Amino acid sequence: MVIMNANNYQPTSINNKMKKSKKYLPYILLAFGLLCIGWSAVFVKLADVSGLVSGFYRMFIGAISIMPLWLLRHKSWKIDAGSFRIAVLCGVLFACDIALWNTSIMLSKAAIATLLANMAPVWVGLGSYFILKEKAGRNFWIGCIISIIGVSLITGITSISASMFSWGAILAIMASFFYAAYLLITPRVRGKVDTISFTAVSMIASSVVLLIFCMVSESKLTGYSTKSWMALAGLGFVSQFLGWIAINWALAYINSTTASVTLLSQSIVTAIIAIPVLGETLSFIEIIGAIVVLTGIFLVIKKQKASKTEILPEYE
Repeated sequence: MVIMNANNYQPTSINNKMKKSKKYLPYILLAFGLLCIGWSAVFVKLADVSGLVSGFYRMFIGAISIMPLWLLRHKSWKIDAGSFRIAVLCGVLFACDIALWNTSIMLSKAAIATLLANMAPVWVGLGSYFILKEKAGRNFWIGCIISIIGVSLITGITSISASMFSWGAILAIMASFFYAAYLLITPRVRGKVDTISFTAVSMIASSVVLLIFCMVSESKLTGYSTKSWMALAGLGFVSQFLGWIAINWALAYINSTTASVTLLSQSIVTAIIAIPVLGETLSFIEIIGAIVVLTGIFLVIKKQKASKTEILPEYE
């Protein structure tokens, strides 16, 4: 047995170490969320249903999964009217992003749609600078450009020009606008609303919007195989419920420019998962592209200032 000398005990030092370890928690949560959403494209492919239908079930199953957590502590997790409206707006933006991106895949190559939809960091930086009057900094712009070059290598540069002016490409770019708006607006309310309340409200709003899209397009919502339902369940629970709870939590600490570029590496995660699950392999160029993307992300995160968003006691 070791007896601690009271004179040598330094609670302040221990507390400092604990606080230091907590500063890495948002990045751990972001990485976990990234892993979860990295499965989304794989689940969509395994489900083999229309993009609007897979988008609806992603949000609907995610909303059902989070509702018990939200209702269980509804007295302690409250949301004011203003924050509620912003959470609904975020849900609508996310639904539009999914609807446009999934539809763009049907009209052009998935690789092209993915690359163009991942232009969101550029719009985040421009929005932060021109609308919010926040300078993104040189590291952000350099890292953003390098990351997009990496994504270009992964998806295939030679195939971009052929589809640049197709409707699929246009819809993918429009999707990136909605995704960027989501990343810009989310941190503005996350300091006032707990993760569960924000995520529940936004996912319910997304589900309603996507259901309307499905009804207008007369998409089939039932009669699928067991394999499809299992894939849709994974899409809703793993990619949406677990993934976006972690990401939304992290966004309360990490500024939107850092998060947006970090989420670019979703394509790398998806490519790695696709090897054992879908039997897809990475070419040499794709591996180089992955390294380039990670280099860009590192440059963005390296000297980013800590978020000054006020955090609720829940996150302590």
